Amino acid sequence: MNAAAARAAFAERFPEIAALLDRPGAVSSSLIEEQGEIVDATVNDARLYNGDARDFAAKQVDAFMAKPLRLFMDRPTDAGLVSPICVRLHDELGAFLVERGHEEISRQVSDDSPRYLIVFGLGLGHHIEELVKRTKARWLIVAEPITDFIAHSFHTVDWPRLFAHFEGQGGGVEIVTKIDPGEMVSAIVRYMSAQGIPYVDGSFVFTHYPLWAFSEGRNRLYEAVEFAFINRGFFEDELVMMTNAVTNFAAGPAWLIEGRPRLHRPELAVIVGAGPSLDEGLERLKAIRDKVVLFSAGTALRPLLRNGFVPDFHCELENVPATVDALKEAGTYGDLSQITLMASATVDPRIPPMFRETIYFFRDSVSSTMILGEKHLPIAGATPTCVNMALSMAAFFGFTDMALFGADCGIRPGSDDHAKDTVYRDIGVFQKEGAVDERYPMEVEGNFGGIARTNWIYDSCRLMLSEVIELRRLNVVNASDGAFIPFAVPRVPEAIDPPGSALDRAAVLAALKRSLDEITPAAMFAETDLKKVARQADRMFADLDSALERLGRDAPDFAAVYRAMTAFLADAGSRYAHADSIISGSLTALPRIAMFFGFRIADPGLRSELFSLFIKEFRLTLDKMKEETAKAFERLAALADAGATDDEAAQRRRA
Repeated sequence: MNAAAARAAFAERFPEIAALLDRPGAVSSSLIEEQGEIVDATVNDARLYNGDARDFAAKQVDAFMAKPLRLFMDRPTDAGLVSPICVRLHDELGAFLVERGHEEISRQVSDDSPRYLIVFGLGLGHHIEELVKRTKARWLIVAEPITDFIAHSFHTVDWPRLFAHFEGQGGGVEIVTKIDPGEMVSAIVRYMSAQGIPYVDGSFVFTHYPLWAFSEGRNRLYEAVEFAFINRGFFEDELVMMTNAVTNFAAGPAWLIEGRPRLHRPELAVIVGAGPSLDEGLERLKAIRDKVVLFSAGTALRPLLRNGFVPDFHCELENVPATVDALKEAGTYGDLSQITLMASATVDPRIPPMFRETIYFFRDSVSSTMILGEKHLPIAGATPTCVNMALSMAAFFGFTDMALFGADCGIRPGSDDHAKDTVYRDIGVFQKEGAVDERYPMEVEGNFGGIARTNWIYDSCRLMLSEVIELRRLNVVNASDGAFIPFAVPRVPEAIDPPGSALDRAAVLAALKRSLDEITPAAMFAETDLKKVARQADRMFADLDSALERLGRDAPDFAAVYRAMTAFLADAGSRYAHADSIISGSLTALPRIAMFFGFRIADPGLRSELFSLFIKEFRLTLDKMKEETAKAFERLAALADAGATDDEAAQRRRA
């Protein structure tokens, strides 16, 4: 083994890891040689294999391949089957297979489907080459937090040949060095998502040596992959968001907050979520209310109003009709017209009129932001929950000192899911489904010690809060008795005591408003020509149809269609005036559904027939999306024109 060549190839692809290995004292373990062969390594004065490493690895791989641990997506719904156009394709392909006598399909994917090999533990690496050969993986992901083993592997692993093998087949190799199980799994899933999350189906998961982080990481991996596998963004939902945004901006002048730095605010901003620990924090919140600027997040508004609090700002993120109903019901306990709404431009247009005034923002990645907000800065870190939005909003307002109440990001064992006066508990709008372990399958560190239970949505909320706090250098104390949020200081509610006297609230709110931009319908729609976007959408659909027609003439390859669609989207925004943002989620969801079926059909003839049907149905679906898009943009252009005209007339009257 040429250690120098192995190290050079590794350093070329992973320079940061190689730089860590170059630091003095970075490698503290040693190799054990017998008769010129490396047979073991010592870590903390203990042998890793306690024998011949090569023989150990060979037996371990044989045992694994006899009964491998694999990741399978058990249902087509795992491909994101929540959209009517996706349901239609699913039903057509399923009916076809039933007609051909395939009422049940295999849980296993075909041997030639692209897949990942995830290896927990590199060690001396003697297991890698044989696993690669026998699993036929296209991508290799190795989690190894003990960097000594990476240094030793230059003597035992033919890295140049390994890289050439994976890169030659269109795949790749990723090395993850995180020791924290959550960070380790997040890094693994990020790489999978970048290469193509559908290829998770059928992947292999191998553990080489016992380590607590590997056990926890392996336990978390399936839930993390299942969460990542869910397709986000669908054609029908994007049309709703575009319609809502145009309607909201056409309604008249409004405020817009953009993601740019502002002058520091000295006051304490309190972010209130609807976690169960809010109940214990309300008494302290009453004592400090006059000294803080209060942000309520989503369903936290109702318990605040019921307990006599009128927030300065209320934050809403989602566009679902249930939000309208929840706010109407919450309004029976307080006057919403005293509160300023902060909302995504995509919220239901029935919501803003309930409040005194509205501050809109553009959220990341959705069609309305790509099409209407190209000249504006979106608010980063505002998802996945309203608590994330509230914290990011406060940060972009200039607040650096914040306190979190009811931001539990999960539950303490034995506690309820939400604060007692929320719609979830008080009037049972949403009923609990499944046992606690099913709703909250993950254990994380508790904010005040012990453990908390969470799930991938709340854990994503927790990690995003942490990322924003660290990135923007915020001083955040967390008075919530739930999951620990890194970079937020745990503090019991009674210990939160803002200095000074009661705020001059009117002066503070006036100063905050001066930092905003007023956006008028005329100005907003002068920035975006919706009729031009409609024309570019027509051209986009024509180009897609041509691409599918060509793919249909090739050998039946479901993954090739997915790759073609992701490649098409990679630079579609600049070519089609961002019309692609309306269909991007569905454009990748449709081939993923077909891949689920196609990867499980072994018969070449049947697979070919299924592929032809898929291409036909995909093209028909594109025709339907083209028609609905054209109709939607005709309505939206008329709405924008009317809003701009009314606005200009109003400006002339004021002049």
